[in-house]
Amino acid sequence: MTKKCLLIAIVLLLLYLNRDALNPFKPDCTAIPAGAPKPDACQVKEVAPGFEI
Repeated sequence: MTKKCLLIAIVLLLLYLNRDALNPFKPDCTAIPAGAPKPDACQVKEVAPGFEI
């Protein structure tokens, strides 16, 4: 029983860590033509120094 709980916890942790890659609604920022404006989700967000995650 504890091995099963540990396995479930590891799978959930991996899914949580890869949540950005698994989001089907995130726009594909690599397929934008050169002259087209970028969506807001593709813009680089400015973060104050020391507050990066």
